[in-house]
Amino acid sequence: MVKDRTELTGMLLALLAGVFLGSAVAVARFAYDDGASGIVVAGVRTILMTTAIGIWLLVSGTGLALPRKLVPVAMFNGLLMSAMTYGNIGAVEFISVGLAALLFFTFPVIIAVLVTVLRIEPTSPLKLFSIVFAFVGLALMLGSSVGDSDWRGVVFSLVAAFATAINAILVARFFRQTNVFLMTFHFSWTALVVLALIGIFLAEVRLPNGPSGWGGVIGVAVLQASAMPMYLYSISRIGALKAGMATNVQPVTSIAEAWVLFDEVLSALQAFGGVLVLGGIILMQWADMRLRRQSLTSAPAPDQMPPAHEVFKGEK
Repeated sequence: MVKDRTELTGMLLALLAGVFLGSAVAVARFAYDDGASGIVVAGVRTILMTTAIGIWLLVSGTGLALPRKLVPVAMFNGLLMSAMTYGNIGAVEFISVGLAALLFFTFPVIIAVLVTVLRIEPTSPLKLFSIVFAFVGLALMLGSSVGDSDWRGVVFSLVAAFATAINAILVARFFRQTNVFLMTFHFSWTALVVLALIGIFLAEVRLPNGPSGWGGVIGVAVLQASAMPMYLYSISRIGALKAGMATNVQPVTSIAEAWVLFDEVLSALQAFGGVLVLGGIILMQWADMRLRRQSLTSAPAPDQMPPAHEVFKGEK
């Protein structure tokens, strides 16, 4: 019962995080249309999240100390978080909201590839087929976007997708027993340092020109700052792949809101490729459910387990 409740909570939080993250991508368009640059949007978001979580940790008495053995991994995850934030939101500066959302949302497929290749989770022919199916969709999206879309936006989205996948796997591997807010705080302050260096040495810093632009910047910050702890918590409870699958709603949210707010419409081939990607992700989820059922049914019941002296017989 407790396990079921924990899994349900993890799935619901991952779903809500997907809605918030999808909305953040759409809202970012207000900031860019009013003159802001991607590094400003990503930086303000990270400042808000780092500050809010740091205050919460101090007020709640949790403190800011992380176990020393986790510090190097946390700093690497922070580097990944900077790529996640800047890449996902920054892509909208160069390409449409819908295309940016679909390209970024290939991260569950990347997670599936990595956990399969590294043998972190069990696989099956159906899961392998679904991975190929999803990558066909990605190829269609990329092929239809060549010449029509700014390559910088495509690269931003795909870098963010890879960073998100690796980050998710590391969280599931190293941070299952860590307070989610403490973990996110250390990821965030590291990401903030990286984004500050990018703003100083590489990227162009442009502030919004008016209220709508600042509304977009603050909207992105609030939505993503709320979503990331929920998403990371869900990973720590239900695993990287399941949490990724539960966020299927993210690109749908972005595309729907971009259509309503900005009259943005994907090309037919981009939309078809996106459908294949989402279909592949759903197939992967179904394949995982089948694998889990098989493992549960094949496990012997407690009263069928051989006694200990039989298990170890002959090992003397």
